[in-house]
Amino acid sequence: MVPETATRTNGAKAEPVVPALDDDLRALAREQLERVRSFKLHAAIFAVAMPVLTVVWVLTEYFEDNTWPSRFTPDDGAPGNWDPWIVWVFLVWGTILAFDALRTYFRRPPTTDEIAREVERLRASR
Repeated sequence: MVPETATRTNGAKAEPVVPALDDDLRALAREQLERVRSFKLHAAIFAVAMPVLTVVWVLTEYFEDNTWPSRFTPDDGAPGNWDPWIVWVFLVWGTILAFDALRTYFRRPPTTDEIAREVERLRASR
């Protein structure tokens, strides 16, 4: 089913009126572009912040113990034990970034065919 396009007269020139379907598609496209842009910003911040945070972690651990690590365990005060809190930051933030990527690239509105199949399935189950 193709929506009819009306014309609007603007002075002597007739302009086609964009159907509501095109407006909806433009709105969906705009939302998707904003999600992609937001995700790329989030990924760029992650890519810059994690190395900076890792350098801060290495420097603070090194200058706290004045030695390189012999093992990575929660700090019990023994020299050479480095607290691996940076791993938790990386894992949590990386997981959030992965979910953001899934939401950005796999979230989409249902197609007309999918809606029709679901309606038929619901009718058949009555």
